[in-house]
Order: sequence, then C-alpha cells, then structure tokens
Amino acid sequence: MKNQLLLPRQCRILGIILLLPSLALFIAYFNFNFEFSILATTPPRKSDLLGGNNNLTDELAIAGVIISLFMIAFSKLRREDEYTRFIRLQSLQVGVYVNYAIFILLTFTVYGGNYLSVLFYNIATILILFILAFNYNLYIKPRLSKSLSA
Repeated sequence: MKNQLLLPRQCRILGIILLLPSLALFIAYFNFNFEFSILATTPPRKSDLLGGNNNLTDELAIAGVIISLFMIAFSKLRREDEYTRFIRLQSLQVGVYVNYAIFILLTFTVYGGNYLSVLFYNIATILILFILAFNYNLYIKPRLSKSLSA
C-alpha cells in the first residue's frame, strides 16, 4: 500500500530553506514589531473589528512558518516502507495528543490578549511536535537502543 498523500522528497529541503527566513520574520515581527512597509494595506471599509490600517507582515510570517513546517513534516523519505509509515502515524498521534494537552492546560492558565498568542503558537506546535517525534523515533531512538545494548 503506497501513501499517495506525501510530498516529493525535494520539498523537505525546500521547507528547511523556507523555514529560516520565515522564522526570522516571525520572531522579528512578534518580538520587535518589525513590518515591511510594502505589505501595508487598507481594508475596503473601516470597521471596529478590522481597524484602519493593516500590515500583512504577520500573515506572511505565519504562512511561511506553517508551509515550511508542513513541507518538512509531510515529505517522502528516501526509503519509504511500512516501518516509516508506522513511525509517521505514531508520531502524528503523539504530536496531536501532546499538542492538545498543552492547549487545554494553557486554556485554563492564560487569559486576555495573551490567549491570542497561544492560538498563534498552537497552529505550528502540532507540526513541530510531529517532526520532533518522527525524527526521534526514526533516527535517534534506534541508535540509542543499539548503544545501550552493546
């Protein structure tokens, strides 16, 4: 049974390359209020919900981080077999479980405007946890078990 839903192998490298500037832009925007003036827009009509001016720097940063993490997480490996499919499924389950456990904990401990930041970070957390669990189970865990048994 082949998994048709994975991206080509080259997308992993492209995702890593895209992650670096996207993450830098994400950090610069949310920590230092950095904005590109070329991305300034005005909504078609003014309302209390949208405000007057809008800059698309934060949207670009968030989209870049999510797309790059998605490309890293769901690209084919050089050798895709049943073991890697099993590890991929197991890691996705671990990522979802841990992500929602953290999200529930933060729902009860973070209030107000900071909760919006929790929602922003929660978007990428599941992909980060999946990538960490997948790479740990696929590469590090077998090497640790070999070194411990020797």
